[in-house]
Amino acid sequence: MEKNIITAKLVQKHVLNNPFLVDYLNREIINVAGLARELLPIIKKENKKATIESISVAINRLDLKKERVSERLRKIVSDVQITSRTDVVLFCLKKGTLLPDMKDFKGDDIFFVNQGADEVTVIIDRKNAKMIKGNILVKKEDLAIISLKDTHLEEIDNYRVTPGFVYLFLDGISREGINIEDILSTYSQVTFVVEQKNALEVFRICQAVKSLEYY
Repeated sequence: MEKNIITAKLVQKHVLNNPFLVDYLNREIINVAGLARELLPIIKKENKKATIESISVAINRLDLKKERVSERLRKIVSDVQITSRTDVVLFCLKKGTLLPDMKDFKGDDIFFVNQGADEVTVIIDRKNAKMIKGNILVKKEDLAIISLKDTHLEEIDNYRVTPGFVYLFLDGISREGINIEDILSTYSQVTFVVEQKNALEVFRICQAVKSLEYY
């Protein structure tokens, strides 16, 4: 009996702290026995007597509906600030291309830069798109951005240290079959870049996720 109790606590720790597993188990798209096999080597590090059978039983006994969104995550998601902007352009530039100076932008202008190994992605207002010059590999117009700003950054629990925050929004958007052109992040916010025709729908989805309608 003691073996099963220990196994149950370990399964609870490893499953309920993983929003992906909780969501997929709730939607019954994960085979419990298969998941138990994957968890076995992890659980056995802390309980050498654990078996696939005991782990399977522990998974089946989890109160997943209650734990689909933890109280910690629920608080952060429900207080997030959602904003949107349209008339955005995405540029993919060859690495080394000279970029505009930050002092040339006003306070409310959009200017995101994401540098990879071989290229640089720039997200900018259409009104300032002429500032991007040089070796342009890709240019995509008629885009919009939806930003999620965390209001708990000064607290111990915030979006940067809470598993599942971005996943909840991505899951809601992907369920509706909407493609995300790019994802950007700063210290305080996460931003999705989508086609402008999908902007209102993505904003609605994010509001629904915030109110936990999906969960």
